[in-house]
Amino acid sequence: MKRILGPLLSVFILLISLAALAISGIAYYKATRLQRGMLEAITQTRAALATLPGQTLTVPIRIQETVPVSAQIPIREAFDVPIHTVLPISTDVEVPLNIPFLGERRISIPIQAEVPIYVEVVVPVSKTVRLEASLAVSMEVPVQVDLGTLGLEGLLEDLDARLAEVERQWRGR
Repeated sequence: MKRILGPLLSVFILLISLAALAISGIAYYKATRLQRGMLEAITQTRAALATLPGQTLTVPIRIQETVPVSAQIPIREAFDVPIHTVLPISTDVEVPLNIPFLGERRISIPIQAEVPIYVEVVVPVSKTVRLEASLAVSMEVPVQVDLGTLGLEGLLEDLDARLAEVERQWRGR
């Protein structure tokens, strides 16, 4: 039995060693693919950082506020009001008349007339109007920021240098 157990144990150890070697090979292959992906990501990030200072960032800012308004508005105007009309007069007027020997008598005199009126009247208006209101403001304002004016050059250069160092380390140089 010892004769069979020895070779069987050797075969078992050989199979475990081969499995460990296969797993190590797969792990190395995956790590190499991960390293290539990381290097590609670092290269793309460095390229994007190089173009960043020349770009303009547009950020929409939503404004939704209620603004109270309180004001006194003086109105001081003079308006010319033209009056062009005809005033009809239709009446009877009693006039006392002193007649010798008969005494005083009242005489009714009918008056029929049309009086044209052509006048311009100046109407001054002096008033202070008080205004109390709340204005609801709801708008979206696009704010554009030129990234080159933010003074990020030093920060971007430092970040690019650090990424270049990481890239050199991953490439093994």
